[in-house]
Amino acid sequence: MAAAGGRRRVWSALRRTRAALLLALVPGVVGAAIVHWPPTEGLERAGLDLLFKLRDDLPAPQGVAVVGLDSVSYTELGLDPKLPWPRGKHAELIRALQKAGAKAIAFDVIFEGPGSSEEGDEALRSALADSGICTIGATVEVVEDALYNQARLIEPWEPFGEAAAAVAEVNLPADRDGVIRNTWPSPYGRPGLALSAYEIATGDTSQRDDRLRYIDYYGRARIGIKTVSLYQALEPEKYLPKDFFRGRIVFVGVSETAASGQAGKDSFLTPFTGAAGETTYGVEIHATIAANFLDGRQIALPPKWLESALLFFLPVIALLTFTYLKPLWGAGALVVLALLPWAGAHAAFQRGLWLPTVIPSAIQLPLAYTVSLVWYYMTTVRERERVKRAFSLYLSPDAAKQVAEDPEALNLGGEEIVATAMFTDIAGFTSVAEPMTAKETAAMLNRYFSEATGHVFESGGTLVKYIGDAVFAIWNAPVRLPDHAARACQAAQALARMNPESGLKTRIGVHTGPMLVGNLGSSQRFDYTAIGDAVNLASRIEGLNKMMGTRAIVSGETLAAAGAGIPTRKLGRVRVVGRSEPVALHELVSDEAVEAIKEPFEAALADFERGDLERAASGFRGVLAARPGDGPATFYVKECERVRAEASLVPWTGVITAEHK
Repeated sequence: MAAAGGRRRVWSALRRTRAALLLALVPGVVGAAIVHWPPTEGLERAGLDLLFKLRDDLPAPQGVAVVGLDSVSYTELGLDPKLPWPRGKHAELIRALQKAGAKAIAFDVIFEGPGSSEEGDEALRSALADSGICTIGATVEVVEDALYNQARLIEPWEPFGEAAAAVAEVNLPADRDGVIRNTWPSPYGRPGLALSAYEIATGDTSQRDDRLRYIDYYGRARIGIKTVSLYQALEPEKYLPKDFFRGRIVFVGVSETAASGQAGKDSFLTPFTGAAGETTYGVEIHATIAANFLDGRQIALPPKWLESALLFFLPVIALLTFTYLKPLWGAGALVVLALLPWAGAHAAFQRGLWLPTVIPSAIQLPLAYTVSLVWYYMTTVRERERVKRAFSLYLSPDAAKQVAEDPEALNLGGEEIVATAMFTDIAGFTSVAEPMTAKETAAMLNRYFSEATGHVFESGGTLVKYIGDAVFAIWNAPVRLPDHAARACQAAQALARMNPESGLKTRIGVHTGPMLVGNLGSSQRFDYTAIGDAVNLASRIEGLNKMMGTRAIVSGETLAAAGAGIPTRKLGRVRVVGRSEPVALHELVSDEAVEAIKEPFEAALADFERGDLERAASGFRGVLAARPGDGPATFYVKECERVRAEASLVPWTGVITAEHK
């Protein structure tokens, strides 16, 4: 027998492993096919942006600096901000930077045509010629029209071009989403501004390459690259640390603390651009590229074989995991596995390697989980789920009558009203149904749902749907009921008293609040349902029965709307999963034994909420002595012990925090 059982386990393991390997081909092939597919490659670019943000700012590189042509300098120098920068000031800047020890000077400026002053033009020409270390900008302007495309070469004025050490391309290529992530070191057949300045400073011409190069940004705008204002650079000995420019490549261009107006045209989106839309000026991006050359940094792509191997390896690991787990545990594993691509990519990114992240975590893994669910469904629970599916969508007779009388009610839409929602659940349903056949399970659910639905309808409620073994019902829609909260409480009490022949026990949660009610879905398929925070909270409250050891819990909002006459006992304030504000809870009481211990229980609860844990624990133990096994008292005795153990770690609020839904 043991040997036979062992062989069955081996064959089962082999069957699951073979299924996992075959199923992994689906997400593996999909991932490899779409990782560089234009409609989806933007996802990975967004992943690259997030990797930059996760890495955060690096120390500013020492080999470069930016001199910003900013509005502060206009003010400090007494210049009219409506006029172009005087070329005489550019000449002064060149001589000041050369005197300060700059190794190269690069202007992210196109000096097109003569200026307004011959004296200023001559001063700039002379400074360019005398320095021998200046690069000035040029570009190719592309005009795209529905009928034609035109490219126009914009060069600096000839005397300046001849005087400068080099004329370089200042254009920065943007991805489809407008973000500057990469560059061509030598666009349009000549070096870019960064490469030209690097070559002048180092004499190294080995970096010339027509291939795309990803930029390794050092940080956010005006943080990743050291930036000073023009007026400071003109008098560095007065405003800047000693030898600030010595040995640096200095880039000159428009740079403000905020991109606006005319200056905003020279600013661009980068991977560090956040939700607020912060941009980085082009001159800082050029300086970043030059710093990459100096530091030997760039963001490299993995070899094709490695990328493909990773895109197939992760689905194999995922499917091996999912096929050995039940769906609920598989969902938890999915969350953990989704972190692996990010953890690996983050570690690789620290070393300058960009690995796929979004496609594996957001597409391949969910697809692998979905495939595993289909496999699980086809091989394990298909028959049983067929029974449950027959009870998934029902409307109350009132709702059905309304649809029959008014065909327009079939239209999509809804209205926001204050209503009462109730969720139920069968305690221990999985263990009860496990030994049953599908036919036996269906018969048991038929009997249970018939009785539960009867209580809902008798109180005027609307049965929204069956969800597996759970019931979702609402009151006050579609038929208006002024006393909807009281009716829901009455139905909950009746459901709590249910004792079907199968021995199933029902747990109930009730909450009153605003919700959207109506026909919701698509034009092909829709349901009469209710959605909203109040509905979600009702579901969360139902789940608290297991924690509290109770059968039926209502919120303080429901009890207030129901008015007097509903027997309850206080259960305290609980902060449920997904909400920051705690909710007051009350147990619906239908047992005289609970009524007898209500007063001492609520006194002990008051001590607990005040923080007198020793007295509260004693009171709850007294309740247990009078009614052994009381669920809420048992819970609070343990909670008192836990809180006292953690008293020095967590500030006391008197609120219970639910760890699970």
